[in-house]
Amino acid sequence: MKPLILFFLIVFFIAFSTQAQKSDIKQLKHNLINDALINQGYAPRVERYINSDYSKARQYLKSLGNNGAWKDIDYSDRDNNWHPLNHLDRILVMTYNYSKDTSQLYHNRDLLAGIEKAIGYWYKVNPECDNWYKNRIAKQFYFNVIALLLDGKIDESLHANMVNDLTETPTMTGSNRTLLATSTFYRGVLTKDSEMIKLGVSGVTDQIEITAKEGIQPDYSFHQHGHFIYNGSYGFNFLRESIWLATIVHGTQFAFSGEHIKILRDYYLNGTRWMIRGGLIDYNVRGRQVGRADAMKLYADLLIPILSRLIIADPEFANDYQTSIELIEKQKPQETFGHKHFWRSDYTIHHREKYSTSLKMCSERTVGIELNMNSENKLGYWLPYGLTYIYRKGNEYDGIFPVWNWAKLPGVTNPKVTIEETGKGVAHTQQTSFVGGLCDGKYGISVMNFSKNKTKAKKAWFWFDDEWVAIGSEVESEHDSIIITSINQTLRKSPVVVKTKDGIKKSQKEIHQSLQNAKWVLHDSVGYVFPVKMNIELSSSVQKGNMKRIYGLGKDSVYAEPVFSLLIDHGLKPQNGSYQYIVVPGINEYELENYSKNSPPIILNNNKQLQAVAHKNLQLTGVVFHDKGMFENEQLKIKVDHPCLILLDEKKHQITLSEPTARLNEIEISVVLNEQVVFNQAVKLPLNGEAGKSVTLHLN
Repeated sequence: MKPLILFFLIVFFIAFSTQAQKSDIKQLKHNLINDALINQGYAPRVERYINSDYSKARQYLKSLGNNGAWKDIDYSDRDNNWHPLNHLDRILVMTYNYSKDTSQLYHNRDLLAGIEKAIGYWYKVNPECDNWYKNRIAKQFYFNVIALLLDGKIDESLHANMVNDLTETPTMTGSNRTLLATSTFYRGVLTKDSEMIKLGVSGVTDQIEITAKEGIQPDYSFHQHGHFIYNGSYGFNFLRESIWLATIVHGTQFAFSGEHIKILRDYYLNGTRWMIRGGLIDYNVRGRQVGRADAMKLYADLLIPILSRLIIADPEFANDYQTSIELIEKQKPQETFGHKHFWRSDYTIHHREKYSTSLKMCSERTVGIELNMNSENKLGYWLPYGLTYIYRKGNEYDGIFPVWNWAKLPGVTNPKVTIEETGKGVAHTQQTSFVGGLCDGKYGISVMNFSKNKTKAKKAWFWFDDEWVAIGSEVESEHDSIIITSINQTLRKSPVVVKTKDGIKKSQKEIHQSLQNAKWVLHDSVGYVFPVKMNIELSSSVQKGNMKRIYGLGKDSVYAEPVFSLLIDHGLKPQNGSYQYIVVPGINEYELENYSKNSPPIILNNNKQLQAVAHKNLQLTGVVFHDKGMFENEQLKIKVDHPCLILLDEKKHQITLSEPTARLNEIEISVVLNEQVVFNQAVKLPLNGEAGKSVTLHLN
């Protein structure tokens, strides 16, 4: 090819590419404006702070001072509940009304003049918050949209101030990086800078990966602030912002790749979707949010607009997303019936049609909980040490947190004291390694060696169909308080029925009693069966609490709720203590009485070396080996050369195992069933990001 022809081809290609870029940037701006004015796609970002009232634009204009300030806003406020955000909210409401063609104030000159005054005052006083997040991220949520809608309509210097306030280059990791990158994207569109647009898009897409760092983990849990599961908070924001941007850039040269869309799909369908029951996103994946004023919201409905956008960006799987939307709207369980252990996060979820149970644990590999972070979650010290929420409808704990006894959390073994952390932003965990779970897709085992506050216990859970079994051994403590294992503490929804050796008693009144010979307890269609004699404490009464106990900002509202509480009392400074109970959700009094007489799960071992449960109907045997050695009964012998978890399924003729410490490369296992060797080999274990994941193999 002649040099001159090549030169003209290159010039033509550059000109064509430049024109295409300009066309795409114009399209992006059009998409953003339509999204803002029609869908209010920005709303989830700002509504976490203030529920904007778009009917008040005229009122805000009338009350605005000549200097551009509102008298009822404290511009000197610096705390986390940052009052100056109200100023930005009012500018946003006024800007929206000025820009929306159906508004009575559409292109109203007086309104635009007021907006300019208010923006000018903001940059005159430059309010600052002590929480960096409000300065670097929350403020941009407002300026992204305000600058977009006012581009070319207000004083250039004022507009430039807002644009320059937007993030120039994304930094940080996980959800925070995604939010900063979104601001960079807005800035690139407003300045018609294609490289900055690419930087904003890549700041989001470079977080859409499977990682061992913060972000989407190999098991589709989401980590933020270290190895701390946060699907219901930071991970929720990450998914929302990522798929929002995917729909904005869809069809342009800046569009997401197919691989990025696939990861987002898998993250939702194989991760977050498993953490939903009815209209609820599981409290166990919300981190410190359970100690926040708005934690009582069930939240799952906020996924609906996200899923609607996934339908646009990932039409091949539209039916899956639409089904998920419909189940949330109808307050029904998702199509996730089965069992899943998130080995990267020490988190287990167990779904059946009648119920769901989630379990939060922690270890030396994970962060347990953030305490008193920005005055949130002040009393949640015990949250990660075996907390088991039991859901049927999903609203069993709706509104309970202000009145909760935070020393009696469901499933947790601990000294009977509420711990209030006075330090700020403290992350808590425990330095034990034998914490994890086994999962064959339908059934499973979870285990946690607990060691905290002079108290220890070996805790295990065995997950079946109609029930799950919780057992504990080696319960011991040198703490000066009584040691308890709480079974449940939930809203009282029905009369409480108790079966003891003296018969069955039903009570609709408040109860405070100790039970020495309880056979079972029934409340709100959930049965609690006690195979052996234990000291049981039962209460059913109104509990009171004020919000500032758990959330140090905002109103000090007082709450009173009827609460059902059931726990095991191990006494003072127990040695070699133990417990065992079976939870049977979705059952009535008659069925529970019959169930307790011939309970299918059989607790075989509960000691220092072994914890084992067999289910005679399902032909399952689950064993926790705390040391190398042998488990045996009349028909079965299992020998291992390292501590591990084993689940033998005789019906499927298979064995599933996992190694909770996530340290080993292989385990030698021998299984003898009915005097025949059915398995005898060294099993290679998953490594790196999949270390701790379960392995299922067929028997010989």
